[in-house]
Order: sequence, then C-alpha cells, then structure tokens
Amino acid sequence: MSSNSSVFEKWNKKIHIYLGLYLLLFLWIFSISGLFLNHPKWFGGQPQRTTVEKTVEMLESDDSLEQAHYLMGQLDLVGEAIFRGDQKPGQFAFLAMRPDERTFVVVDLETNLAKVTLVEGNVGQTLGNLHTFSGVRPIWGERESVRDWLPTRIWSFSIDALAVGVILLVASSLYMGFRQRDKWKPILVSLGLGIAVCAFFIWGFA
Repeated sequence: MSSNSSVFEKWNKKIHIYLGLYLLLFLWIFSISGLFLNHPKWFGGQPQRTTVEKTVEMLESDDSLEQAHYLMGQLDLVGEAIFRGDQKPGQFAFLAMRPDERTFVVVDLETNLAKVTLVEGNVGQTLGNLHTFSGVRPIWGERESVRDWLPTRIWSFSIDALAVGVILLVASSLYMGFRQRDKWKPILVSLGLGIAVCAFFIWGFA
C-alpha cells in the first residue's frame, strides 16, 4: 500500500510541475490581461478609428455568414464574422472581430457601397479583448452564434484545456497540502481564506 502511495506521490509531483510549466504562459496572459481590464488607464489612449467607403459585389445567397465571408474576401478582412441583432431594411451589416481590431461593415444594398470602419486598439485594449475573446457574443443578439474563424476555434479549445489543466493543478496542490500534516494550520488558514473570499463574490453579489 505504501509503495502505491509513493508511486502516486511521485507522479502527482511530476504532473504538478510539468502541467504548471505548460500552463505558465497562458496563466500569465490571463493575469496580465486581467490587470489591464481592471486598470484600463495604464496604457491610456483611445482606439484609432478610420473609415473608408468601397464599392462591393453582393453574393446571391440567403446565408448571412456566407455573404459576410464573401464581402470580407473583397475587403481583405480576417476575423470572426458577428451579426449584431437584426439587419436594418436596405442594409447588410456585420462586424469582423479580432482581439487586436474590430471592423464594422455596413453595405447599402441599393448602391452596393460599403462603409468600412476599422477600430484598432492599443496593447492594453488588445490584451483585454484577448481575455474575453470567444468568437461568440450572445449579448449582441446573434441568432446563430458560431465560431467561423480557425484561430477562434483553436483559442477556444486552448481555453477549455487551460480550465481543465488548472483544475488538475489545484487538485494536485490540495493533495500535496493534505500530505503535509505538520503544516496543516497555515494550509487550512490559507484555504479557508480563499474559500471565504470566493464565497463572498459568488453568493454575496448574487
């Protein structure tokens, strides 16, 4: 039994160390971007906006996403195509979104003239967008929220993997803390304080 316990502890330490190293950069990204979300004035400045008008060709299709991709190809845009609510009469509008920039496209269906507004953020704003970037925004009233940009799918999968990895990392830490019986008092104080603060935000604000 002790032999099995020794083997488990050995592998638990390895998992904790190597999983922590693998997740290191992801955790740094989220930590730094979280700081900028909490302190937006650190980098200051306003997003840079530029607007141009271009004549485009509309695709004969009732599929809004296919239509948006067709227009993005003409306008040299890449990113996630997002539709904010219902289309206004006589217009076709969408947003091409990336963490570093957003491009608002509004096409006049009578003249096929597209108004293209590019909004470029600074480093802090880009990090903030990356922190919350998922490719879908139900709050904008999209009828069908889908991830249609490959980098978004990869990023989304990476975040799922990060979440699972952090859960395993914490479980590993709890086990190692449990094994340190001679240091239970500070361990329990630290764990209890963390639980109390989290409980305040989860249930207190609700």
